[in-house]
Amino acid sequence: MALILIKYGPDHPAEGVKLSSAREGDCAVLVQNGVYWAACDALKDAKCPVYAIKDDFLARGYEEEQLDIELIDYDALVELIERNEGFLG
Repeated sequence: MALILIKYGPDHPAEGVKLSSAREGDCAVLVQNGVYWAACDALKDAKCPVYAIKDDFLARGYEEEQLDIELIDYDALVELIERNEGFLG
């Protein structure tokens, strides 16, 4: 199990590679400009659960009901970091 941290938007090719390398049991978290991925079709093909940091999501003009993605706070991110053995950031 690995935590995949997506920090940059869809125009950053490395972030797409990180998402496509996800395996079952992994999870991905969208932070900062990475929350723009929430509006992309690429997430529909994600092989793992994907979360977005709520504060970052709202700060970029999205509303909670606007997109179908689970929003978490930084405390939940810390729990994911502690729970996952690997990290890809």
